[in-house]
Amino acid sequence: MVDILNQCPDYIGKGIIQLLVFTVGGFFVAWITTLVFGRRSEVNAVEGTLLKRKLDIYEELYGKLEALKGTVLIPSDLTEAATKALMADGAVFNPLNSNQLLAIFDSGEKLTEEFLSIDSYIVSKRMYYDNDVMIQTMRFQNYYGAFRRLLVMFEEQFVEAGIPLDKKEVIAAERFLTVQLGIMLQDELVDQIDKVGSTMKQSFQNLSFKHHSQIEYNYDFYNSPDGPVMKELLDTRLFGQNDIITKLVYNAVALGMAGSIVKK
Repeated sequence: MVDILNQCPDYIGKGIIQLLVFTVGGFFVAWITTLVFGRRSEVNAVEGTLLKRKLDIYEELYGKLEALKGTVLIPSDLTEAATKALMADGAVFNPLNSNQLLAIFDSGEKLTEEFLSIDSYIVSKRMYYDNDVMIQTMRFQNYYGAFRRLLVMFEEQFVEAGIPLDKKEVIAAERFLTVQLGIMLQDELVDQIDKVGSTMKQSFQNLSFKHHSQIEYNYDFYNSPDGPVMKELLDTRLFGQNDIITKLVYNAVALGMAGSIVKK
């Protein structure tokens, strides 16, 4: 083969060599192009799937939050008694124009059930949230979770006294407490719900594959007055009127205890 090439005119040998270079080079470029663009195509497909999953989660969470705004009609005698007690204790709240309350405030059981459900959902999907959405959902969880902690304060008094929580008088006293909390704070809870919804809408408008950078979850992040969670929550009535709200809890405990004693 070498002898044949040597016998050929120079321009033929050069042409053959150039042809080989172009052929091999073409195959190499095609291989690199296929490799790079094939890889990019696979990445785009995965990113597209994850973004769709993210949108589905946002949509489902938005629906769950909006469902919390559902209302029920509370008997007027109960709302009037609750409002009177709130005013007597010096609570600051926006007076209601009707007897409608968010359904979660109709009973301690309902409030607890809905809290555990949505809190579990938010935690299980957190890896998909953008930074702003994640922090806003944390604020909401801490705000809503405070209601559950108040009910725990109420319930543990009866547990320690050996009084069943399913006793009629205890249930009635707990309902009185949740109605008071609803009258006093439901507009603020709705505001917290709307803030999460608004943050998710902003995330829709600036959609990207980026989720959130690594955040250091420590005591200061959750509890520092200057941290991203508590800094905003400390300005709410729920946290700002802590002494009054604690008093409401123990007044309800006294009401339930008195009813249980009279029943005995």
